[in-house]
Amino acid sequence: MGAVTKFKSEARNNQFRHVLRKNSGYKNADIDTDKSHLNYTLEPERKEAPEQYLKKRLSEVHVMNRADVNEMAGWIITAPADIKPEIEKDFFKACYEFVADRYGGEKNIVTAAVHKDESGEPHMHILFTPITEYIPSKNLVNVVRYYKEHGRDVSVSQAARDIGCSRKTVRRYRDKAEADIKYEKLSYDSVLTRKDLVTFHPDLQKYLDKQGIDAKVHTGITKKNGGNMTVKQLKMQRDYLIEHGTDISSVVEHITDMNTEPVTVENEIEI
Repeated sequence: MGAVTKFKSEARNNQFRHVLRKNSGYKNADIDTDKSHLNYTLEPERKEAPEQYLKKRLSEVHVMNRADVNEMAGWIITAPADIKPEIEKDFFKACYEFVADRYGGEKNIVTAAVHKDESGEPHMHILFTPITEYIPSKNLVNVVRYYKEHGRDVSVSQAARDIGCSRKTVRRYRDKAEADIKYEKLSYDSVLTRKDLVTFHPDLQKYLDKQGIDAKVHTGITKKNGGNMTVKQLKMQRDYLIEHGTDISSVVEHITDMNTEPVTVENEIEI
């Protein structure tokens, strides 16, 4: 089962410290640092650390100049309690491949860390940039390419006449370069739509089945909650199972009856 989170710029450092285990100590009693050596990552090897890679990837796309922009999204996928230990790594690898393919490829994956040092079942944090296609300003493209072809000595007035735009437009874009023309944009709301959230678990289940991975992620509780739960709900499920047994229907009823957060949460992490 999984939970989806979103992170603004001020939250990313805490998230990296938690996911990559960079803190010297943890308030979260669920973390056993003696087992942290069992954790592992699945993203491709890169020259940059995840923090630097995030900045690099964002520099390649159009990002709105707003303080409340969600720079990263993340799925937390927990291994089913009954999964066979020998296929656990295959399970997480398949989940990683599914998420990478669903959200634009590995270029959008910032990091993917499997945690085996917390109480409960092993789980994976997959942090990625929610990026979609973007159509740049036609005037930006025309002005940049005009000056690239004709050189910087052409006057603003002449360029405006040749391009068919105002002098104000030419002045606005004449100092831009080809690298400023973006064909992708950062947009959490465009990528993680309601449809995406609702179909995530059934689509993941189909992918796991196709790969021959014997693991059930689309269970009664994911169907009941529209496909996923928050981190707190996942921990509630675990605690309830320990206390009351493994009847999934009773867990669904117990959690649904409580006033928990909505499906998508922001910056939910305990360190």
